[in-house]
Amino acid sequence: MRWMFVLLLIANIAFFTVMQFSQGKSGSDPMASHAPYHAEQIRLLPEADLTQTQQPAQAEASPKICLEWGMFSKQELARAQNALKPLQLGEDAITLRSAPEKTSKYWVYIPPQKSRPEAQKKQEELKALGVEDSLVMQDNNKWRHAISLGVFSTQEAADKFLAELRTKNNVKTARSGPRTLDDGHTSMLIKASGTNLETDLVKLKLDFPGTELKAVPCSD
Repeated sequence: MRWMFVLLLIANIAFFTVMQFSQGKSGSDPMASHAPYHAEQIRLLPEADLTQTQQPAQAEASPKICLEWGMFSKQELARAQNALKPLQLGEDAITLRSAPEKTSKYWVYIPPQKSRPEAQKKQEELKALGVEDSLVMQDNNKWRHAISLGVFSTQEAADKFLAELRTKNNVKTARSGPRTLDDGHTSMLIKASGTNLETDLVKLKLDFPGTELKAVPCSD
């Protein structure tokens, strides 16, 4: 029986040794395998910095847009400048641009009438045919009292519109052709802003047939 006692003693000693070893491993520092913790490297972000990091960068400012109105002869330019005075745009709001060379447009028109009343009567006849957009020319030249039905950048576009007038509206007396502006004609670059500016200019343009109003990048 003595040898049985010795075997049990050896087994107990082995079991105790194994248990001690297991407890030593389980009781080790759980953060031992992690990088060291450096409190001095922690920095709190200000609220402004947090806002900047959370919000996407703002889009770049869009380029400023101005309105260009023209072209005007010397006589018509003075009249257009007077027409702009009630808008009180300011002295620095308008820049003049001179055409470097002849500028040609193409238009559809009714030949000049003998007087303004006759031209206005012709306008009423056009309205009866379904043509709502027409302008009596007031230039002091050979086109005075002509009736403009549209201005185009190419002869092809003018001819196409003329064909539609003759087919759909039965307008027989209309013509198409070039409308050439000689050297020295000027446009106005209007830099002022305002919710009603474009509307006001569109209304003023009605008194200056043959001119164009378009949005362009502002020059420096």
